[in-house]
Order: sequence, then C-alpha cells, then structure tokens
Amino acid sequence: MPADALLVTIVVVAIFVAFAAVLAWADRQTGAGRLDPDSKR
Repeated sequence: MPADALLVTIVVVAIFVAFAAVLAWADRQTGAGRLDPDSKR
C-alpha cells in the first residue's frame, strides 16, 4: 500500500474514532438525567 493511501486511511479512521468519542461523551453528559429521575440539572 502506498504511503499516501496509508496516511489517508489513518486520518479517516482517526476522524471516525474522534466522532465516536464525542458521541460517547455527549451521551454520558446527557444520560445522567435519564438514570436518576430526581436529578434536576
């Protein structure tokens, strides 16, 4: 595999991993209210 194709593949995978991490962080931030109905933030 040429070096430029490998670099593009690594960048694309890194973008997907970063997007998944942001979604997981946002779900954790907004998920506290669903688990504890008494919490009024």
